Amino acid sequence: MKKLLAFLLALVILAPVTGELWRLPLMGLEFLPSDLLIPLLFVVWAADKIHSDRKIRLGKIGKSIFIFLFVLITTYLLNLFRFDTTQMITAFSYLGRFAMYIILAIIAFDLLDRDKDKYFYKVILGSFFVSFVLITILGFLQLKYFGNFFELGMYLKGWDPHIGRLLSTWFDPNYVGGYLSFMLSIAIAVGLYCRKTINRKWFIVFGIVCFMGLIAIYLTYSRSAYLALIASLGVLAFLKSRKLLVVAALAITLGFAFSPRVQQRFMDMWGSVRVITGIDTQQTIDPTASLRLYSWQFATEIIKDHPWIGVGYSRYAYEINYRGHGLLSGHASGGSDSSLLTIWATTGLFGFLSALAIGFVAVVTAFSNIWKKENFKSYLNAGLLAGLAGMFIHSVFVNSLLFPLMMVYLWVGLGLMDQR
Repeated sequence: MKKLLAFLLALVILAPVTGELWRLPLMGLEFLPSDLLIPLLFVVWAADKIHSDRKIRLGKIGKSIFIFLFVLITTYLLNLFRFDTTQMITAFSYLGRFAMYIILAIIAFDLLDRDKDKYFYKVILGSFFVSFVLITILGFLQLKYFGNFFELGMYLKGWDPHIGRLLSTWFDPNYVGGYLSFMLSIAIAVGLYCRKTINRKWFIVFGIVCFMGLIAIYLTYSRSAYLALIASLGVLAFLKSRKLLVVAALAITLGFAFSPRVQQRFMDMWGSVRVITGIDTQQTIDPTASLRLYSWQFATEIIKDHPWIGVGYSRYAYEINYRGHGLLSGHASGGSDSSLLTIWATTGLFGFLSALAIGFVAVVTAFSNIWKKENFKSYLNAGLLAGLAGMFIHSVFVNSLLFPLMMVYLWVGLGLMDQR
C-alpha cells in the first residue's frame, strides 16, 4: 500500500506537466489528469487509514485548512437556492474538485508525519523538481517551435494569441511564470543548503536547474511573474542569504538592460500606475492593466452586494454573466484576476478571512522551523515560504491560487511545510 500511495502521489504531482495538452473526456465533460488522479489517491489513502492507521493527523496548517473547508461548504449551502438546478449541480461539482485539491495538503501531511524513513519526503521533493525541469524544458521547446499562438489559431479556442512568450504546456505566460517563480524559490533554497554543506555535486545540479528556471521566467515576459520572483528572492534573502539581494539586483539590471521588450513592459506598467494613482492623467492605461481593473471592479461589485457569504463557490461565472460582465464560455469567466477577490466574492468575508488564516498559520509554522536553524528542513521551509509569498503577490494580478495546475504544488507544499 505504501508504494501504491507513493506512486499515486508522484503521478498527481507530475500530472500538471501535461498542462492543457491533455484533457480527458468523461460524461460530457473534460477533466485534467489531476482531476481524476486526486480522488483516486484520496480513496486509496482513506482505505489505508482505515486499515493501518486511524489516527487523525491535521497539523497546525491542516487545522486552518479544515476551517476553510467548513466555511467553503457552508457558504455554498447558504446560497443553494440562488440558481437553478443545473447551475447548482455544476457548481457543486467544481466545489468537490476544489475540496479534493485542498485535501492534498492533509494527505501529504499525514503521509509525511507517519513516514519514519523519509520515503514520502523524497517522493514529493523528487516529483517537484522533475516537474520543474520538464515544464521548463517543454517551455523552451514551445518557444522555439510554437512561439506564435496566433498562427496556430489558438485564439479560436479561447486562448490569448501570445507571440514570442514562453508558455510551456500551460498555454499562459502568467500562470506558468507564477509556477516557475514558486519552484525556483524552493530550488534556490535547496541549492543554498547544498552549498552550505559543501555538497559540490548537488550544488552544481541545482545551480543549473535554477539558471534554467530563471531564463524561463524571463522569457515569459510576465510582469506578475517578475514581481512574484522579486518578492520570493527578497524573503529568501532575509531568511537565509543576504547575497541573494546582490544576485537579484544584478539579474534585474541585466534583464532590463538587454531586452527592449522587458523595458516596454515595465514602462507600460509604470505608466498605468501613474494614471491609476492620478499622477498623470494624460496617458492611457495599457490594455492588460485595463482588463485587470475591469475584472477587479466586477468582483468588487459582487462583494458589495454579497459581503458576508458571497454568491457561493464556483458561481462567479453565473453571477458576472447575469450582470452582463462576461460570457460563461470565456476562459477567465470562473473568477476575477485576483484570487483573494474571487474568494471573497464567492465565499464572503468569512471565507476571505479563513483563507488569510491559512497563510498566517503557514508563516508562523514555517518561521518556527526556520529561525536560527541551519538544517535541511529550515532551508526547505524558507524556500516554500518565499515561494508562497511570491504567489501571494502574484495572485493579486492573476487568479493563480485557484488555478488547478498550480494548486497541486501549493497544497502539497503546505502539507510539506506543516511537517516538522
